[in-house]
Amino acid sequence: MKKRINITIDEKLIKEFQKFCKKSGMKISTRIELLIRKDIKK
Repeated sequence: MKKRINITIDEKLIKEFQKFCKKSGMKISTRIELLIRKDIKK
């Protein structure tokens, strides 16, 4: 099950991240999930 969340991120950073995700062919939420999973496993 997915949970919708609201977060606040620096505007310039999120614009760069959106471009990065688009180039990678990945949704922003999918990329964030992967990053969170990676951090949790540390």
